[in-house]
Amino acid sequence: MECSDFREEMTAEEVVELVDNCPPGPWIGDWHQRENVKQAHRMMVDRFIPTIDSRPIQYPQKRGIVIAGGGLKYLPSVWVGVNLIREQGCKLPIQLWYLGDNEVDPFIKRLLEPLGVECVDARKVEQEKPFRILCGWELKLYSVWNSPFEEVLFLDADSAPVRDVTDLFDRPSYSKHGSAFWPDYANWTLKPDVWSLFGIDKYANEEAARNEWALESGQFMVHKNKSSLPFQLAMWYAAHSDFTFGHVYGDKETFHLAWRKLGLEYASPKRPPGWNNHTIVQWDIEDTEKVLFQHRVQDKWRLDGTNRFTDSLANEQRCQDLCGLLKMVWSGTLWENSRMTRTEQDAHDVLVGNTFIYERVGFDSRPIKLDAGHTITIGKAECESRWWLNDVDGIMTLTISRIDRPTCHLTMQSDGSWCGHWLEHERMPIRLTTIKR
Repeated sequence: MECSDFREEMTAEEVVELVDNCPPGPWIGDWHQRENVKQAHRMMVDRFIPTIDSRPIQYPQKRGIVIAGGGLKYLPSVWVGVNLIREQGCKLPIQLWYLGDNEVDPFIKRLLEPLGVECVDARKVEQEKPFRILCGWELKLYSVWNSPFEEVLFLDADSAPVRDVTDLFDRPSYSKHGSAFWPDYANWTLKPDVWSLFGIDKYANEEAARNEWALESGQFMVHKNKSSLPFQLAMWYAAHSDFTFGHVYGDKETFHLAWRKLGLEYASPKRPPGWNNHTIVQWDIEDTEKVLFQHRVQDKWRLDGTNRFTDSLANEQRCQDLCGLLKMVWSGTLWENSRMTRTEQDAHDVLVGNTFIYERVGFDSRPIKLDAGHTITIGKAECESRWWLNDVDGIMTLTISRIDRPTCHLTMQSDGSWCGHWLEHERMPIRLTTIKR
């Protein structure tokens, strides 16, 4: 079955069968607005809830922090945030979840390791634990659920605490409900028709909807055993983001909808967020005079030194200094490796000066030369300009790249050739064979 099989005259039951048995998109433009599609998703939710297995799970670790983010846009913020967490005295384990090799590379992993950060590639986890859609906001829920922690403080890459968060897990209101969420601004309040659409009639009138604050998911806390049922329902909404995100703004409302669908409460500050220049200011769950998080949504940390300085924000100078420190050790381009380990340097020295046949299998071939300074001289082109070596979990990986990003990752085969495929465009197989030194 294919998305193109959808017809407006289908019954809701037929739509359910189609959604369950075909890839998630692309659908026709207003698919999520069709009445049979809306009815089908209400039916699927009502059928899903009784099947949820909410029995307690034995997790390897009690508590931890999960951060989602990667790539040049978010890694400077990750660096700043985890340094602040450690400097504030928090010793909780931290996992950074990301989506594939284009978001985190071996050098970044080595940079974060001394800070007690484990980097987890969700694309590899997904091979064993598939998820219907995993391409952006869905990663937040997926990472939390699949982390080894029973209790999780989740942080967006650009949301950083202003003081030690270790004792947050001991707050009475969080312990009572097994979850804590922070409010969004009043203009994000869900309208009555959205509540009705998702089958939550309690809030399907103007007064009830107006009093129900939307959530802001730059940070949240969840005890996965205590909140197993609503969290798995929120994951269902996220896994069906081709429908859900057409009606609500991203992952944050998946939590809101799930908890309210099941009639459950969560801990939350009784004070709406503040705003400071470009940053959402969130308060402590129970002491709303104390700032707890600063979610820098409109001026994410960058390496170029152009971030605005706002002295009314906590830790501002330290954050600026941390960006400067990162710039000293990282170029800002993934898979560049100008600080090689001894193993990487030894492998690099073997390749320097070699000329290879660079074959785009099924397309063309030409000689290229890997010279010192990580440059390609003979055979240089826009997509084959530089080269780098990285040790990836004990496997040496040769990356051929543009100026700003990788073109392909190659690994050595038993016959001495290096093989892989382009990461973009045609994604054709690549083979590199030595012809002379």
